[in-house]
This record gives sequence, structure tokens and C-alpha cells, in this order.
Amino acid sequence: MNSLDNELSSQAETRQMQKLKMYQKLVVFTVLKFKWSIIAVFLLTIIAGAAFRYYQFTHSFHKYEGSVTLFYTPRASEEVKPLSINHVLGVFSRQQIFHQLVEEMHLTEKQKCVLKQCIEVKLLKDQNDMFIITGVGDSEEYVKQLVNTFVTLGIRNYKEYRTAELQNFLDTRNQRLQELQDSQKALIESLHALHRKYGIIHPKEEKENVKKIQGEQNAALAELNVKLADARHRFSIAEKRYKELPPSVIKHRGKLQEFIRDLRDASRAYEKAKLMFAERNPRFVEAKTAYEVTAKEFEAFKAKNNITEFDENMLLGIEGVINRYLEAEVILNQLELSMKSLQAEIALVKEKEAKLQHMIPELESVEQLKHTTDKNINLLLEELTRVRSNIAHVPNDIIINERITGIKAFPMFPVKILAILFIAAVFVSGIYTTIVVTYDLKHGKFSGIEEAAFHKDFFDIVGIIPHEKASFTMEQRKIINNEMFYRFILGLKDTRTLFSCSLDGSFLSSVLFDEQFTKAKRNTILIRLILESEVETICANMQKIGDFYYSDNGNTGVNYTEKDVQHQIEYLHGFSSGDGKGYGYGYGFAFFPVRNLSVLEPDEISSLYNVMRELKKHYQLIRISREKPFDATCLLMRQLHDICDATLLYIGKKQTPRAVLRRVLQLHDEEHKIYAVLTGVTDVEKIISGDYI
Repeated sequence: MNSLDNELSSQAETRQMQKLKMYQKLVVFTVLKFKWSIIAVFLLTIIAGAAFRYYQFTHSFHKYEGSVTLFYTPRASEEVKPLSINHVLGVFSRQQIFHQLVEEMHLTEKQKCVLKQCIEVKLLKDQNDMFIITGVGDSEEYVKQLVNTFVTLGIRNYKEYRTAELQNFLDTRNQRLQELQDSQKALIESLHALHRKYGIIHPKEEKENVKKIQGEQNAALAELNVKLADARHRFSIAEKRYKELPPSVIKHRGKLQEFIRDLRDASRAYEKAKLMFAERNPRFVEAKTAYEVTAKEFEAFKAKNNITEFDENMLLGIEGVINRYLEAEVILNQLELSMKSLQAEIALVKEKEAKLQHMIPELESVEQLKHTTDKNINLLLEELTRVRSNIAHVPNDIIINERITGIKAFPMFPVKILAILFIAAVFVSGIYTTIVVTYDLKHGKFSGIEEAAFHKDFFDIVGIIPHEKASFTMEQRKIINNEMFYRFILGLKDTRTLFSCSLDGSFLSSVLFDEQFTKAKRNTILIRLILESEVETICANMQKIGDFYYSDNGNTGVNYTEKDVQHQIEYLHGFSSGDGKGYGYGYGFAFFPVRNLSVLEPDEISSLYNVMRELKKHYQLIRISREKPFDATCLLMRQLHDICDATLLYIGKKQTPRAVLRRVLQLHDEEHKIYAVLTGVTDVEKIISGDYI
């Protein structure tokens, strides 16, 4: 199945290629056929273009040309970039310049109308900083004046445009500078407000001092904590010893010490008197009395001062204990005061540090804004300086590099115009050729031997039937007929079934070979397809064999109603077999009735196959035709072409539409041959010389 599909696809591709080649050859033939008219159209187009150019040149201002080259050297800056060269060209092409040009040169109305076409501003080739201004006119003086005036006006307009642009930019920058300066003043006032708010002039230096003071305070605090701990320890010990003494003893320690001394002196005197004197001795009594008085006074003093617990040992080192206590207390009090003073200083420093912590971010923010503003102001001042420099340089942006040195005259037919004329002629002749070829392919008719030569790949054999009015002698016609039949008799020797297709509108074309076949003793029969409704008229006296009606040339049955047709076949002669067997020998007719002469139905195709199989037993060549000429749109043509071994086409000069011929030639393939007979041919010399193949 796949091999069959591939074979069918390859056959379809082959037919498409053959069809394409046929069209290509036919197009070439048609072009050659109309070559003289195409050449005439080509020449007429050139002549018409040349006449139009002559008229245009004589009524045109484009007769002389002058140019000025300008060099564009602007001063570049980042703020206001220079105009691009295309922008400069746009400035030079402004409508305002042309209005000024009209006013200064006092041009006429005609000159005003063509003024824009007379001036051209363009970039110089391969140059990005040079452009050329070209002017054309009908006289040298006019061209010089036109170009020079235009250059002057263009440079002046550029200066005005560029200066205005830079000045506008400068004004906007000045406005921006004023805004920045106002912002700078506001920021300075903000700085002053911060200093007044926090009472700090130099916060960053103060912050450093605070850090330094805090370090010193931390060290002093650590040292004071150590001293205070030691003082508290010493004070606790001294206080303990101090508190072991009764307060009254401490308070009256001096008096007690005096009493103790007095008691000791009285005691020693009394002891001494006891040793030295008797009890009644005045001195003993005196010593005893003194001792007792002192003791009573001491006891009275203790009672008076509420001294209950007293030991004279308490008086030993009491001053030292009191002094050490007082000294430790003084030292402790001094250290505690120092601690309070240090803590107060630390609190003040912390408070200042807190102020600095709030102030510095605000200060830095304001200072950053001020720094940015100062920087922008400086940059803006530099920018303004550069812009002012650019404004001063504007008159030097465009320099006239080359004045008009000479005027060039335009030729009437330059190379460009000649090329345009040639291209236009080619284009017009191409359109004419396309129209002619397309029309001839669709609506043209077969034109004779020359066209047949382009279709020779589709024709296996080509024959000629000259027109009856052609200037041939009887001898020449006989030679042509014999040669034509010689070609066909050789080509048909392996052909059993032949489909005769008349495309020239003539019924006679399909029977003109009968005499030749009869003379050649070729056993042949012609099957004619007729309508079933015509059977009684045409085949009334004929013998019916199976599905067809038979008649040979010796019997009645060839009933042609047209007189000219009947006259043409009177010379045909048939031969009888003599033994009564078979259908005849020589030339015979078989009429096959069908329902429609445009398409065969399936049962009719089967019957026709049976008829052809039956006739092949008795005849060497079976020809199939119908009375009416074929239309290429009929499906019957395709059916008969597929049924038969070959197809014989009768193609009439200027009688067969080319579209019909192409559709028939598309049936050509390797299995079915196509023979052609050219009818109505009048090319005498080519026929005689044999160039028709």
C-alpha cells in the first residue's frame, strides 16, 4: 500500500514538473511571439520619457547648481549638549528661513513657488560634522545670491535658536541657584536654632570632651569607691570601739580623769599615811579625809552624771579611740561628699551626653543637607560658567568651510535620468509583457507550427493537414500526406486502441486518416459514441452486435445528414471478407449508444470495455471518437484517455483555445501517448522543410 502511495505521489510530482515546464515554454514562446511589440513599447516609453524630460528641463529652474560647505564645531558640555547635526539641519530647514529669504531677495511668484525645491540641506557623505547647502536655479547669479543669502540666514537663525536655548537653560539654572541659596540660609538658621536649643556650640568637640571626662570620672569613681570602702571599714572599727564606751564617760572623760588622778593621789597619800602615821595622826586623818572626800565627790559626780558603769580602764586610750573615731568619721564624710559631688558631676555629664545624643543626629542631618546644598551650589556655579562660555561660543559653532567657487550646469540627460528612463522602459514593457502574456495564455488560441515546437515534449508524433487554401501543389500535398501517415503508421504499430479528440471544432478532422489506413491495408475500425436518442436515426439499418451497432463500407449504415460530411467520405472503400465470417476487413464503423456525451456511467464503461475486447479480436486498430468536438472540461475526455493506449489530438491553428490545449496536455504521462495533427496550417516553407517537429 505504501509503495502504491509513493508511486502515485511521484507520478503527481512528475506531472506537476511537466506542467510547470509546459507553462515556462509557453511563456517563452508567447514573449518571442510578441517580441516586436514589446520592443516597440520599450522604445516608445524611452521616447516619451525623453520628451517629458526635455519639456521638464526647459521649464525647470534646475539648470545651475552651487553649494556651500559648513563646518559644525559646537562647544560640548555635560549640562547642555550641543545640537545633533540632524537637529542643525532641521534648524536650517525651518519655514521661517524661507520667509526671510523671500523678503530679502524680493523673489517673483514663480521663484517663490519652487523655492523649497531649489534649496537642499544635507549631511556631507562620510562626515559627521560637515554639511552642505546646495542651491539650484536658472542663472549663475541667482544661484550665488540664493545660496549665500540662505547660508547667512541659516547661521543667524541657528545663533538665535541656540542662544535662546542656552539662555533659557541659564535662566532655569539661575532660578535653581536662588532656590539652593535660600535653602542654604534656612539650613544655617536651623544650625543656629540647634545651638540655641541645646546650648552647645561645638557638639562634636563637646562629645569628645564628654567621653574624656566620663573616662576620668569612671576612674575617679572606681578609686573613690575603693577609698570609701576602706574608710567605711575603718569607721566601722572605730565606731565599734567608740560605742563600747558609755556616752557619759566619753562626755565627762576629762573630769573623770581628774577624779581618777585625784583619787590616785589621795589613795597614794592615804596609803602612805597608813604606813607612816597612826590612825589618829592628823596627817593620817587628813589623808584619809582627803581620800574619802575625793571618793565621795567622785561618787557624787558619777551619780549626778548618771555614770553607772565605769571602769577606770575605760579612760585608758579613750582620746585615741575618740580621735580615731572622729578622724574616720571626718574622712568618711569627706569621701561621701566627694562621692556625691562626683555623682552630681556624672549626672551632669550624662545629661550633657543625652543632649548630645539628640542634638548630633539632627545636627548631622542638617549639616549633610547643608553640605549637599553647598556642593550643588558650587557645581551649579561651575555649570553656569560653562553655559555662559557656550553662549559666548555660539557665533563660532558654524564656520563656513568653503564658499561658492563655481557654478555647475545641469545636463539635460544625466546618467541618473538615463537610468530612470531605462528602468521605466523596462518596467512599462514588463507590465505590457505580463498583460499580453497573461491574456494570450488565458484567451489566446493555438498559433501553429512554432507553438507546436514548444509542446514537442508532450507530443509523441506530430502531423500536418495543410489548409485547403494553402499554396501547395498536388504533388506537395501528396508528399506531406504520405510523410505524415508514414510517421503515424510507425508510431501506431504497437497501439491497439486510439482515442481521437477533435479540438479544432471540426468533425471532419477525425476521419481524414481513413483513406490512408485503407490504402495501407490496415485493419481498423472507428467506434463512434452517439446518444441513445439518436440510435433510431443513425443505426436503423445497421446490425447490432452485443452493445454496439456495426456497419462496414460495403453495407448501408453510414447515415450522415450533413452534405459536406457525406461528400468527404464518398471516396472511402471497404473490403468484404467473402466468407461471411468476421465483421469485415479494411475500414468499419461501430456505433456505441450512451446516455450523455460528456461522461460515461459505470455500466457504460464496462460495456465499452467489452466492446473493445470483442473488436480487438477482429481489428488491428480501434479508434474511439464522438460526432461533436470535445470540450476539455468534459469528464468523458479523461475517461477515454485512460481507457485507450493513446490519444490523437486535432489542433487547429487559431481555432483551438490555448487553455483547452493545456488542459488536454496535462493528461500526458508515460503510459499514455499523445499524437498531434496540426490542421489549418499555412506555413508552407516550414512544412516542406520538415521543421514542424
